[in-house]
Amino acid sequence: MIDNSKGLIVTPNHFSWWDGFFIYWLNKKLLKKKLFILMLEEQLKRYWFFKYLGCYSIELNDKRKTFASLKYTLDLVSNSDNVITIYPQGEIHPYDHRPIVIKDGINFLSQKARATFSILPIAFKIHYSNEKLPTIYVRFGKLLTSSEASSNPELLKNEFINNLNMLNSEYLTTRSYNIIEI
Repeated sequence: MIDNSKGLIVTPNHFSWWDGFFIYWLNKKLLKKKLFILMLEEQLKRYWFFKYLGCYSIELNDKRKTFASLKYTLDLVSNSDNVITIYPQGEIHPYDHRPIVIKDGINFLSQKARATFSILPIAFKIHYSNEKLPTIYVRFGKLLTSSEASSNPELLKNEFINNLNMLNSEYLTTRSYNIIEI
C-alpha cells in the first residue's frame, strides 16, 4: 500500500512516447496526486505541449543541467502531494529489449533525499490483436523506499526487471489479478 505521507516516484518501462498518457490515466484513477514526468530535454523541445501536462526536462549531456533537474526532482519528491514519473531506462525501448540498462538517477535521488520517499516499479505491455484498439497490461511491482534503494543500489534494477518478467509470465500464462486491463 502506498504511504500518502511520502512523495512517490513511479518507474515504468518506457516502450512508447504514449506511456506518459498511461501514467496520467493511472494517476487520475488510482493515485490522485499532482503528476510530474521527467523527459529528455530534446524530446520536451520536440513535444513542447507536454510541459503543460507536468513534464520537465533533463539534459544528460550537460552535467550542470542534469544536476539542476535532479535537484528540482528532489524538491518535487519532498512533497507528499506529488508523484514523479522517471523512466529508469532513460529512453524508449521495445518491451522485450534486453539487456535492460538502468540509469543511476533514482539511486542518486535516494542517496541525496532529506526525507524518505516511495518508489513504485510499473510494467506496461501492449498487445495488438484483431480488435480495433490494443490492450494495455499493467503490473505494479514491489513498493520500495528510498532508504532501501540507497542502501542497495541493485535493488531498483532487480525489482524493475523482475516486475517486467512477472508481467510477461502472467500475460503468457493467465490474466491474473495482478494485471489491470485499461
